[in-house]
Amino acid sequence: MLIVVTTVTVLGAAEWLATRSALHSVEKAVGEQTAIATRRLANSLESVASTNFPVEYQNRVREILELEPNVSRVDVYADIDGVLKPVQSSSTRGIRSLQDREVRSFHAHRPDTFMVTNSGETELFSTYPLRFKDGREGFVTLVSSLWVVNDILATHLRIRVFAVLGTLVCLVVAIVLVFRTTVYRSVRHLVDVMERFKSGDASVRADESLTGEFGELASHFNRTLQEIQRFSHHLKQQVEAATEELTSRNRELQHVNMKLYETQKRLGQAERLALVGQLTATFAHEIGSPLSAISTHLQILLEDPQLDPKVRNRLHLTNNQIDRVCSIVESLLMSTHRSTRRVTVELEEMVYKVFYLLEPTMESRQIAFSFRGSDGPFLVEGDPDQLQQLFLNLFNNSLDAIQGAGSFSVEIRREAPPEKNGEAYFHIDVRDSGIGISASRLDHIFEPFFTTKEFGKGSGLGLAVSKEIVRHHEGQISVVSSLGRGTCFTICLPEARRSGLKAEPTMTAREVQS
Repeated sequence: MLIVVTTVTVLGAAEWLATRSALHSVEKAVGEQTAIATRRLANSLESVASTNFPVEYQNRVREILELEPNVSRVDVYADIDGVLKPVQSSSTRGIRSLQDREVRSFHAHRPDTFMVTNSGETELFSTYPLRFKDGREGFVTLVSSLWVVNDILATHLRIRVFAVLGTLVCLVVAIVLVFRTTVYRSVRHLVDVMERFKSGDASVRADESLTGEFGELASHFNRTLQEIQRFSHHLKQQVEAATEELTSRNRELQHVNMKLYETQKRLGQAERLALVGQLTATFAHEIGSPLSAISTHLQILLEDPQLDPKVRNRLHLTNNQIDRVCSIVESLLMSTHRSTRRVTVELEEMVYKVFYLLEPTMESRQIAFSFRGSDGPFLVEGDPDQLQQLFLNLFNNSLDAIQGAGSFSVEIRREAPPEKNGEAYFHIDVRDSGIGISASRLDHIFEPFFTTKEFGKGSGLGLAVSKEIVRHHEGQISVVSSLGRGTCFTICLPEARRSGLKAEPTMTAREVQS
């Protein structure tokens, strides 16, 4: 299409320029001939009067019309009393209107030749000023019709149209033949090779003996196919290696998760056993008091000398049974006695130690963890095992409260209120983005066997044990929560006194992070 449009444009422009050049030449020739005839006629009229034209004038006009077929009329004007009036005309169509350039030529006493287009017809005017024999001034105008020019223009237009159409047909036929014999076959071959390669035939190659530049294109195309094949093979190897590595990582993750599950299971059992121990101790303590009172009263009764022997024997028997019950209670108290080991514990290290235990679970569930602390180190006096159990319970609660991806954080702040006389406290905030706890349940979450989890997913002992651990460390624990906005547990523990307590050997925070 570009070739056809370009060819038609060039041919049309060339024909138009040729036609315009020919028209200009014809108009110039007609104008020169008309101007010569006008001058000759004006010279001959200078020997006659403006009101008396002899027969020789008519013969002269007739001769001009015969020799110049383009001349359509001859008009003679004279200045009569300051008004230009026609005094002679060869036209039978009547008087015509004067042209402005005729009047200017008369006043300037200078001949002029010009063209006028009126109603689609172009006429050539040739004006020549003169002075009649009687002294009056005037001018003669020969009007030539350019119908010949129009005829030439129409002829050239027809010739141009037929030439352009013929050239266009020949060009289209030639282009189609050349395209079919060279371009189409080569392109079709390359497209077929692409389709076969796309369908999975990696060994297919293009014919490099194609004509012209298509042979070079086929060579480049074959090299491209080789590169694609090589890249696909390399990519396949990388995918297989990545798949094998991912499978290995998944097996490792499953193994770690299984270990974590077993650890959490054992921790849950330890929580339940701890609570059972706490309940047993409470029960033993509550039973021991009334038993002691009963035993005391029996001793008083046995000291009465007037007591009947049979009654005394029965009281001895009852007292022996009460001693047996007291012995059982004492053994229960001894079995549930907690360790009172007190060492210096660094809270940040303890937090990271617990985080390290739960890290696989957080990574698998896409849960982010962050720690913030200032004015460290954070040293407290306490049992490291119990403190570890405390943070483990709170972290597990936070993980259970987060549905899907989320985050939880730990922040430790040191505060030294003036009213405490120099004693400082550490405030530990454990904050999560979980589902939160309703206000109606907040007052009961530290009660044993109370849980906000679904049935079968919680024992209700973790927070009760945590509160007991905080109480044994002379601290306090509180909670702030609302549905849909997460939960924050705040623990307040006193700072360790600088009394030379031996620190518990443990991993540093940097080692835990590594």
